[in-house]
Amino acid sequence: MTKFLFIVTCLSMFSCSKSDQITDVIPADNGLKSAEIYAPGTILNFSGNTLYHYVKVIDDYVLADGICPNEMQITFQSDNNVEFLITENGDCGGRSFYAYGKITPSGVVTFEYAVPVLTFPDGTGVKITDVIMGHLGCTLSGPGISKGTLVFCGKFDGSTLITTAHFNAKCPDEWPANNIFPTPVEGPIQCTWTYDMSLVE
Repeated sequence: MTKFLFIVTCLSMFSCSKSDQITDVIPADNGLKSAEIYAPGTILNFSGNTLYHYVKVIDDYVLADGICPNEMQITFQSDNNVEFLITENGDCGGRSFYAYGKITPSGVVTFEYAVPVLTFPDGTGVKITDVIMGHLGCTLSGPGISKGTLVFCGKFDGSTLITTAHFNAKCPDEWPANNIFPTPVEGPIQCTWTYDMSLVE
C-alpha cells in the first residue's frame, strides 16, 4: 500500500548548446529543413513543452488539454542511437528521467521511455504505463504503447524537435486520483503526448 501511495504521488508529476562535433552535412530530405550527422558524444540541449491531449471518441469531446514546461538533453551515440534526458519543470514536478531511441540523418526521431521509468529503494521498478494507469484509472492500448512504455515518433529539422505518442484509454470506473478529467468516461479516449522542443544554441 505504501508503494502504491508513492506511485500516486509520483503520478502528479506527470498530470540542449550545439556541439562543434558535427562530422558531415547532407542535403535535406523528407521535407525537413536540414539533415546532419552528429559524432558520438555530441550533446544538444533543448527547451520547450510537453502537450497532453485527451479526446472522448463518442462525441469528439475534448476532455483535457495540458502543458508542462521541460528541458531535454540529447546525447548522440553510434549508429544514430541517442539518449534523451528529460526534465519536467513547473507544476509537473521537476523530475528527470531517461528515454532511448534514434535520430536519423534525415531527421526522423523515435524513442521510448526507459523501463523502468522509476526505481524504488528496494530495487523494484515501475513502468511509465503503470504511472499513467495509476493516475488516470484507465487501461491503455494502441500504437503508442509497447512493453510497458510509450513510443514516440516525430522529426528534428536542425532547430525544432517534435515527437508524439498516440494511444487509447478506457476509463469505465470512477477514479478520484485522476485530476486531469472526470471519470468514469463512456467509451474510448484518444490520447496524445507531444514534445515540442527548440534547440538552445
